[in-house]
Amino acid sequence: MRQGALLACALCCAAPVAAQVSVRVSTGQQTSTERTLITVKGRVADKEGHSLPGVTVLRKGNMNGVITDIDGRFQINVPKGADAVLQFSFVGMETKEVRVKASALGEKELEIRLDEDAQQLDEVVVTGFVNFKKESFTGNSTTIRKEELQRVSKTNVIKALQAFDPSFRIAENTTWGSDPNALPEVSIRGNSGIGVKELDAQSLTSKSNLQNNPNLPTFIMDGFEIDVTKLYDMDPSRIESITILKDAAATAMYGSRAANGVVIITTKRGQKDQPLKVDYNGYVGMDYIPSSVYDVMDADQYSQYIGQACTNSNTPLPGGYKLDSTTGKYHFQDNTNTNWFKEVFKTGIRQNHNVNLSGGGAHNTYNVSLDYYNQKGTLEGAGPNYERYTARVNNTMDTKFIKFHTSLVYSHSDQDNMGLSNASEYVQGLYGDVTNVLRGTLLMQPTIKAYDNSTWVLDNLVGIANNFNYDSYGYGVYYDTVHGDISASNPLLVNNLLKRNTRVDRFVGTASADVDLLKMIGIDSKNHKLNYKVNLSYSKTHCKDFTWIPAWVQSNRVYLAKSNERLTKASRSYADALIENVLTYDATVGKHHFNLVAGQTYEEENTDLLTGWGVNFTEPYFLQLQNAANTYAESFEYKHTILSYIGRINYNYDDRYLFSATVRRDGSSRLSKNIRWGTFPSVSLGWRFDKETFFPFNRNIVNMFKVRASYGELGNENIGEYMYQAVMARNNMTYSFGNTPITGSAISTFVDNNLSWEKKKSYNVGIDLAFFNNRLEFTAEWYKNTSEDLLYAVPVPEQAGVSNTTVTMNAASMNNSGFEFTTTYRNRDHDFKYEVSANLSTIRNRVTSLGFGTDSYISGAYITNVGEEIGKFYGWVYDGIARTQADLDNHATQEGAQIGDCLYKDVSGPDGKPDGKVDANDQVVLGSGMPKINFGLNARFEYKRFDLSIATFGALNYHVSDDIHNSLNSCYGWGNKDVAMLDANRFSEDGSTYLSSVPRTYVTNSASLAWNDLFSDRKIQNAAYWKIANIELGYNFPNEWFGKYVSDVRFYVSAQNLHTFTGYKGYNVDYAGGTFTPGYNFCSYPTARTFMCGVHFTF
Repeated sequence: MRQGALLACALCCAAPVAAQVSVRVSTGQQTSTERTLITVKGRVADKEGHSLPGVTVLRKGNMNGVITDIDGRFQINVPKGADAVLQFSFVGMETKEVRVKASALGEKELEIRLDEDAQQLDEVVVTGFVNFKKESFTGNSTTIRKEELQRVSKTNVIKALQAFDPSFRIAENTTWGSDPNALPEVSIRGNSGIGVKELDAQSLTSKSNLQNNPNLPTFIMDGFEIDVTKLYDMDPSRIESITILKDAAATAMYGSRAANGVVIITTKRGQKDQPLKVDYNGYVGMDYIPSSVYDVMDADQYSQYIGQACTNSNTPLPGGYKLDSTTGKYHFQDNTNTNWFKEVFKTGIRQNHNVNLSGGGAHNTYNVSLDYYNQKGTLEGAGPNYERYTARVNNTMDTKFIKFHTSLVYSHSDQDNMGLSNASEYVQGLYGDVTNVLRGTLLMQPTIKAYDNSTWVLDNLVGIANNFNYDSYGYGVYYDTVHGDISASNPLLVNNLLKRNTRVDRFVGTASADVDLLKMIGIDSKNHKLNYKVNLSYSKTHCKDFTWIPAWVQSNRVYLAKSNERLTKASRSYADALIENVLTYDATVGKHHFNLVAGQTYEEENTDLLTGWGVNFTEPYFLQLQNAANTYAESFEYKHTILSYIGRINYNYDDRYLFSATVRRDGSSRLSKNIRWGTFPSVSLGWRFDKETFFPFNRNIVNMFKVRASYGELGNENIGEYMYQAVMARNNMTYSFGNTPITGSAISTFVDNNLSWEKKKSYNVGIDLAFFNNRLEFTAEWYKNTSEDLLYAVPVPEQAGVSNTTVTMNAASMNNSGFEFTTTYRNRDHDFKYEVSANLSTIRNRVTSLGFGTDSYISGAYITNVGEEIGKFYGWVYDGIARTQADLDNHATQEGAQIGDCLYKDVSGPDGKPDGKVDANDQVVLGSGMPKINFGLNARFEYKRFDLSIATFGALNYHVSDDIHNSLNSCYGWGNKDVAMLDANRFSEDGSTYLSSVPRTYVTNSASLAWNDLFSDRKIQNAAYWKIANIELGYNFPNEWFGKYVSDVRFYVSAQNLHTFTGYKGYNVDYAGGTFTPGYNFCSYPTARTFMCGVHFTF
């Protein structure tokens, strides 16, 4: 039997991906517990008729089974007089169910195809155009099977990938502030571009921000490119596998779409010769935001802080606070003690239900999926709430020489109050810039009530609230004379009043036909295949947006005037189409194998945006635009097209020497006509050392030893629309035509009309090893990606006479290099089965050019220097606290500094040398916020019917500056603080020596610089972390418990985002940073900790 099993594994690797099961049914009466049985006999063979030993044959609903012998034969008993369902399972093939009808008993044979098992994709690499055996693939890839994906995240496909590939990085887009549903930025092997959005982020919508992200990989689903937003809408249970392609050899077929890597998604399909199978997957979950990350003051502690800070600043104490002369402590006027975190955040509930119907006949398959997802968010009053319905139909049909595949998907989603913090798009400074959700919650004074009916109408209470035009709708507010001017808004008021809704209807239809041209003309050759495939895709997305911001007031600093209250309604339509023609020739001549591909692709994207808004509405509100005092509208339409021609050759000799070469030529409408075409070649080589006769190692120990290398050039045209076209505007200049003065137009913005492709050169060297019958696998990679002609904002001379201060040009360049290591060990020989995997990647980033005569770019506390990493921390070097007057006297001058204030090193002056004065000239590079090492550790254990899965990832040599942590530990201001700040302001008994480890506190700054809050290495945290992304425990119930109608019942419980081991104080350590600001976490919305329980069953 052991020899048969080994032979079966060998045949699996060598055989094609289809096999046949020949089942002969004969009558033979046997008695088992007084019941008549029928013996079913058969033989399992591959496509060429070779016997397959070691195939497991089970009668469904019964744990007894048999294994085919050395000739692929088997016999199994089934009850007489009733249909029987047999299950055939074999390594590398999908498990098939064959129904043997009672009426078919006799000598009739049944033929069933066994398709390639996507669950065994460790043996196959899916590249979208052509699939490769892993052993002969010369590119770099990572494959995640559906079970692995589900173990890490049942709710978010993108976030799950980070645990399996450390080079796949996710960074929260925190430029806009705290947004619980913002789409994060995604990159593979580091940032390869800078991007238009970094140059003028405020002028772009979030969708274009995402689409024009120069680092975003391309996502391909079932052979068709999709927008990443569709993937976020997708139910993960629909996915069969995901493959991440990273180097040029793997991605070159996609040309300009592949500059940042390619993510291939394969969805589930039905199986041939399978009766109707109905699967149910469902779960319910609970989300909550951990409250222990920051330790903020209560009302009594805050009173002590504000009292001492006002004293230090010589600022009058607000009327609501008093000093108790007997105790020397400050107290608020009443017992208000609001825990703002508990008031603003709540427990969220999510649920998902999916029903999947699948099956097929001898020549067709079908799969119908219905999915419902509902999420009630974690913000009190705002949610955000999300509801989605999805229906999907997937069919395949094989004729004599044509294979058809069609897919239809429709989804409807309703999103309430998504992205409330982006209200700054509508009301500058109201919410997104001054107090986003998280910042407003944690910095709000605990002496302010969350709800206060006495403030329902603020007329005569706050000066600007007159004629009853403004109120706070019963939410707690503050007045300058009571609490001090903190310039913050009650998060509950904003969350409950600001209404934002988006409804999205999306349709996606795809179809393909694969024609076997040789069979069509009557030639059936085993060694030669010639196929023509046409792919067609069309998608339509329609969105309706609604935003309402009513008037309210909270203080003299934070209010929305009646004349500025605003209703916005928008309609957005996106239509994408693709036509692809591919010709493939596959030939085997002796030990030579050739695969040739030629193709053409045309893609078209159409966008139509229409937005209307009105301001100043009559009351009671009837929210239609025509009821506004003033109305406005704007529209935007554009079409983006890409035309591509593709050619590739793959060659291998005896599966030993491997060669692949690709060339792709792309033309993009985003570039000017004379330079819109780009040619992108790639080449790769591979050597199976273990296939050589002189291989020095025992092949029973070393099963694979492959060395490979690749080089390729790719292009990127994610630069936005019409970037090369100048804008003209009327001016006050007149021109004389026939003595008649004519007012003319002139170019108002200067552009570079020779914008060309961003180019990326990719180098990759790798080694693949397998040991002990493939139980242990190891892969090592070295890579280097050089990006050239990156779009960058080059300064425009003032004398140019145009309105823009910068012009976007192909001016910058940078490179990323590093190593990647992956290893997996699996043992499935006993009742206790386990699989353990680990991955690690390093990255080294260097900016090599920033444009014409530009060596650095400074953005706040970040600097990018040519020759160094992008976006390093930039500030002052902390030099301790001034303990005594002598410390101040003997230190470089810091104008206005007092005992107890921070000191900084005098590094440089105007001439580059220390000048005895600390000022802006003393800012230096303080380090990097880019993680140098990313890793992942995953494990799965099975014992009988129990299984346990653990997925983790982390980063080393990583530093972060957290805005909220820095604000809570700021020595200035009226907002709430960290409890640690209570240690400030401690002096010796004689008052001459400052004892505290925390600098002095002030409500306002009167020095030349805010010495205790300058950005320095004091504001940067060591953020090395190890995150438990998911733990899942499941139990698979015996089928005998549920009778013949229900089977494969599994119950599980799971926890996501369970814990992060780190010294970092803040939320979302794994999401911090942007392109020019790596390591900066600006109030990103906290990732919820989720607990779920779910069930799966089949009937």
